Amino acid sequence: MNNQKQELENRILQNQLLDFLDSYGIKEKNLSVAFEHFCNYCIFSHKYPEAYITDGMFYQAVHTGKGGDFAVDGILIIINDTPVTTLTQAKELISAQKRFTANFLFVQAKTSATFDSGEMLKVGYGIKKFFTDKDICANQEVKEFKLIADYVFENSVNFVENPTCSIYYVTTGKWTKDEFLIKLIEEERKNIELLNYFSDVKYTPIDALHLQTIYKEINNSITRQVVIPKIVAFPEIDGVVQAYLGLIPFGEYIKLITDDSEGLLQGIFYDNVRGYLGENPVNKEIIATVENTEKYVQFPILNNGITIVTKTMNSSGDKFKLTDYQIVNGCQTSHVLYKCRDRINTDMMIPIKIVNTISPELVNNVIRSTNRQTQVLDEAFESLKEFHKQLQEYYETYSGEDRLYYERRSHEFDEEKRLRRYNVITLPVQLQAFMSMFLEEPHSMHRYYGELLRANKNRLFQNGHQLIAYYTSAKTLQCVEKALNNGSIDMKWRYYRYHILLLIQTFLRKINGIKFVPAPTSKDMNRFCTSILKIVNDEKNLDIVLQASIHHIDKTLEEQKSKSRLSNGPERTKEFTMALLANVDQTITKVEKWNKCI
Repeated sequence: MNNQKQELENRILQNQLLDFLDSYGIKEKNLSVAFEHFCNYCIFSHKYPEAYITDGMFYQAVHTGKGGDFAVDGILIIINDTPVTTLTQAKELISAQKRFTANFLFVQAKTSATFDSGEMLKVGYGIKKFFTDKDICANQEVKEFKLIADYVFENSVNFVENPTCSIYYVTTGKWTKDEFLIKLIEEERKNIELLNYFSDVKYTPIDALHLQTIYKEINNSITRQVVIPKIVAFPEIDGVVQAYLGLIPFGEYIKLITDDSEGLLQGIFYDNVRGYLGENPVNKEIIATVENTEKYVQFPILNNGITIVTKTMNSSGDKFKLTDYQIVNGCQTSHVLYKCRDRINTDMMIPIKIVNTISPELVNNVIRSTNRQTQVLDEAFESLKEFHKQLQEYYETYSGEDRLYYERRSHEFDEEKRLRRYNVITLPVQLQAFMSMFLEEPHSMHRYYGELLRANKNRLFQNGHQLIAYYTSAKTLQCVEKALNNGSIDMKWRYYRYHILLLIQTFLRKINGIKFVPAPTSKDMNRFCTSILKIVNDEKNLDIVLQASIHHIDKTLEEQKSKSRLSNGPERTKEFTMALLANVDQTITKVEKWNKCI
């Protein structure tokens, strides 16, 4: 929002909005659009903390606020606790397990200070049409989500339970609990509920104060104080500040897993490698126990309990104050207890283990050892491998304002207040960058990253690989996304950002007389990456290769279209990638500035 005169009337929201835009490197001149991005981020990240860390352009993928938006500014679909933005991702996640869960979230954001009844009705009407109309007249983003939604319900026989639907209407005003609006919301909620598609439907008004609170919760460490009457301390252990084993009453435990509005704190399950599996046989047994007035006393001897890792813990008698904590085992139990919270005796005891440590390696060991009871996907443990520790240490050898940080474990840099989020590279982003640039598969990046990891496990993150290759690909991707966000490249080219990585690599390789991509283990790869970094770290030279890449993609798209070879979503086909590579020599010869650049 540089040079933008428009501002929100609420100064706190205005500052939070600017902080968000700066952190993600977003340059948006239109206040309404910027606010939509902000609201989407707050709602989606609050409910699913992993949403925005898998893709630097995720904020664009979930944004639907333009013509033909069905009165919705943001859509998020969650399958098996994983955000999806393409049909391919949905198919891979659903096929990976016999049973699956699904959640639909919709956001409408208004910079006005009023809750407009007409606009609130439009939202409900639009969402009903989204689910019920076979053919919808909508923008491309809405259509993509519609395809995903249709596929989800086509596979309803494999539901763990029916999906949930959550609607959020956000304004900069104050929610006064107007009786007319409350009745309107309830009627719209019931109308969607009558579709019989969902196990739960919520329509939530979000005002300025609530939005401020959400943003603070996302960006600040969570602190809770609880009473644990029955507890014993572990003996001294290397790497552990303090540790306890005990029994906590349900009435106290619920404080650890809920926010101020009594919603479930999804953020405390960042490090839990297995998301909630719904009412599977094990979880049904838990429900049967906790809801039985005679059996609930048996819960502490029937349940494996909860394991919590916390960075800070203060205790006084039976009072414990935990700050920046994670539930690394007990996701299933916690979700079941939350779901049944109104039917559980508050004095029911829950086994609990609390480990106070700042050692990442110890945390990893705890996660690994406490999550072997049921199936865990391979990608959940990938970041615990030694290779990723070495890669993180390699990233630390670089300095400067725009240096990158490799985040092995989710949100481990959240406490670095001055750290911009666009400088943080997560494992999925690293995978996407390396595969696009050096494995030459940009057309595969619409797939679920876990599936890509499994399919390419022998080509990725291998001991002996030159670490500079991973850093180079991530740095180049960051530069491309930065150019998109600041307007140096039109946002329409975001679908081809992985192809731009491939073209930069190919242009520079051919100009330097290198016939093939060097082996990841070779010294040639080291030298090649050094030359790439020299180019991408120079603004003028970077612009030359970016503009050449855009020109080449545009030209190839036109050629393929004229040959009637252009299908829907060409960026997702291997044929298009091959067409790009086939004609690079022509583009190279036409770019007169290469000599100045290389």
